[in-house]
Amino acid sequence: MEFPKHLQLLIGDRGHESTLPAYLESPTWILDKAWDEFQSVARRALDAYMHYCEINHLPHSFLLGLDILVMGEVDPDRRDTIVDIRPTLLEGPCCNSYPACPNLWASRLYGQLKHIGRNPDIVEYPIHPTKILDRICKLFEDVWTTYGDTGRKAVVGVFTRPYELSEEETAHTLTLQALKDAGFEGYRITPDEKPQVKDGKLVVNGTPVDMVWRRIERIHLPGQSNPPHREYKEMKWVRFYEEEFARSVVTDTPGTIFINPWKIDDLRSKTIEERAFRIYESKYPDRKISRPVTLLDDEINSESVKNMSRRGGWVMKRWNSTGGKGIFLHVNNDLVKDIAKKLYLKYDGRHMFLMDSQTMETELRKFDDFNEDTAIQQLRYTDARDLGNNKRLAYDTRINVIYDPVEKKWDFLSGMSRSVPCGPDVPNGNSLLTNVSMGAEISPLIMGHVKPGADRSEIKYGPLLGAMVQGKTELEF
Repeated sequence: MEFPKHLQLLIGDRGHESTLPAYLESPTWILDKAWDEFQSVARRALDAYMHYCEINHLPHSFLLGLDILVMGEVDPDRRDTIVDIRPTLLEGPCCNSYPACPNLWASRLYGQLKHIGRNPDIVEYPIHPTKILDRICKLFEDVWTTYGDTGRKAVVGVFTRPYELSEEETAHTLTLQALKDAGFEGYRITPDEKPQVKDGKLVVNGTPVDMVWRRIERIHLPGQSNPPHREYKEMKWVRFYEEEFARSVVTDTPGTIFINPWKIDDLRSKTIEERAFRIYESKYPDRKISRPVTLLDDEINSESVKNMSRRGGWVMKRWNSTGGKGIFLHVNNDLVKDIAKKLYLKYDGRHMFLMDSQTMETELRKFDDFNEDTAIQQLRYTDARDLGNNKRLAYDTRINVIYDPVEKKWDFLSGMSRSVPCGPDVPNGNSLLTNVSMGAEISPLIMGHVKPGADRSEIKYGPLLGAMVQGKTELEF
């Protein structure tokens, strides 16, 4: 279906956008008691994040994205049974700080559902999808009132990413326009605008910038093809800024407020996040954060990883991973083959190693002399909806949260899902759930409490979420 321009999801460089498909047929519904459990997981992770920032004297972010999925693990003694079903934080405040376009995708997905005759308003949203941009603008006003010069309006800037696979360029443009409509003087910031660092502030078009939406992007994006219409097309990688300038933005701009500041919020490090969680749990032992079992540093050895394989396998997350590029799933095929086939029909995705006993021993030997800034996590299995016709849909969910500097608390802003089709005819099976540039599709995430008397007939759950909604923690296939 062709949607009106104001509802379209777009990908790509400004002036060279293409339409991004969305999977609307089966939205992700996180409702009622399940939503309460998701909120609880998120709030504990945020408490740990704030505690880590406080004890390390680091500025915290004002907007974060948390990847929380309904997951379970295979019972090695009952290979047809998934146990320990619960909302599981896969990436959270320390390693996944920038939410993927909540202002664009959540509101437009909502509009698309309305356009095709669905009723996404059977729930009480934390913040209604049509009000997300308003809430972003209020955040800027509140931050400036709290930390800036109340005698004038702030000058704001939006760092964005001009390349042909950019998932965020359009969203950033809309954000900038909303900020201008709210009365801010605003500037787009890419290498084309030739920004500078001067007198302790980021400067663009000769104007000092008070507040910045998003951080400076990495200096380059390894592995991305080069846009033929950009002047830096001869470079091997898409390059945004020279390293000297990028470092100067990070270290020499105390006068510019970043909505997502360095250092804690751009390392995207699972090792940092796990340490933050452990510090928090050691202080508050009754406040465990729901996540996979995670190994760090000297804990990583062949025997400890082998123990993970007995529960189904392990996940390697390198320190600088993003978009799935540095994340690899090692699947104990001898143990989980049957249950994984029942869930996904086909599951040999592009980031997966399907290991038999011999292959697994080879992989485990690599940990005998292991020295790398990497987190190793126990592999858990995500939910997958049955679409009929020999198809499945696996999904991940990202919940965006926003910090209120006036009330000094986190609020839930919005959310979205990314879906990966599974089945015999899908080349990558249950590929790692990742960015749309790597093969995932955008799907609506509807979260909140259902209004009394609302029609629930459109709601479809996968087996794991369905079990959790019924108060179960295990499921036999």
